[in-house]
Amino acid sequence: MKTYSPARAVTTPQGEGREARTRRSTALKSVFGSSAYLLPAAIVLAALSIYPLIELVRMSLSDVGPGNLIGEWDFVGLANIVEVLNDDGFWLAVRVTAQFTMVILVSNLLLGYFFAVVLSRGGRLADTALSIMVLVWALPPLVSGSVWKFLLAGDGAVNAILTSVGLAPVTWLSSIDLAMWSVSLVAAWASLPFAVLIIRGGLMGVPREVMEAAAIDGAGGLQMHARIVVPMIRSTLVVLVTLSILYAFRSFDFVYVMTAGGPGTTTATLPYAAYQTAFRTYSFGAGAAIAVLSMIVVVILAVPYILGVRKEAQAA
Repeated sequence: MKTYSPARAVTTPQGEGREARTRRSTALKSVFGSSAYLLPAAIVLAALSIYPLIELVRMSLSDVGPGNLIGEWDFVGLANIVEVLNDDGFWLAVRVTAQFTMVILVSNLLLGYFFAVVLSRGGRLADTALSIMVLVWALPPLVSGSVWKFLLAGDGAVNAILTSVGLAPVTWLSSIDLAMWSVSLVAAWASLPFAVLIIRGGLMGVPREVMEAAAIDGAGGLQMHARIVVPMIRSTLVVLVTLSILYAFRSFDFVYVMTAGGPGTTTATLPYAAYQTAFRTYSFGAGAAIAVLSMIVVVILAVPYILGVRKEAQAA
């Protein structure tokens, strides 16, 4: 007589199918489980970012005006881009944007490094200064730009101070020679706290033992920073340079609030030139072409940032 052993359980075809489905479900969850949580964010990102970019590129390749803005767009290929590249106003905006970018870069790297070194020593005064910097950085550009517009106006506080000490008032925002410098310096002032925080974070990661060893070997302050500290935070500085350039290429808020691109077009950066072309002359295709050309430059400049972040992640 055969006896039943509990160890030899009988599995029905239905049981085998249920176990197989369970294994497949577990495998799918392990592969797509974490990605499923990112799906809502990916959908929102696609709706708010990717789709408008696609429409922007399509508009730059089409003949779009007030009459057919809502409707079918006639495809014209690269005609809008060729028209923009042959326009002297576009190259003036490129020059203005380059000047704007250089002011921000110099301010963020030189002044940012200096203040980061001073504030990295700690102390109550340094903590207070950092708090004020964070407040300045957190201010919306429209707010800080409006404040500086009143300060630099012909009858503003800055000219009032100059007049009180016997100096002539200066046309900060209406002078062809000074308007661009005024706007770019205000934008650099607004971005400086971010640069200080980034560089200070890199300095906090430099081993103190290395600094002490260099001091024992006779390295002076400038020599120590030039040959030891700066090479050790090079990846942080590369990321800061890339972010500063990206910040400069988004230079619309301060220009719009303080000078509206004037006097004339002396302060019209690429983003503001795209805005003027699209919403002042209603050449939506040409305005989109300017925006696309700016976006191409931004994408090219974003590659070092991505590589720098990936390199830091791998090093960590």
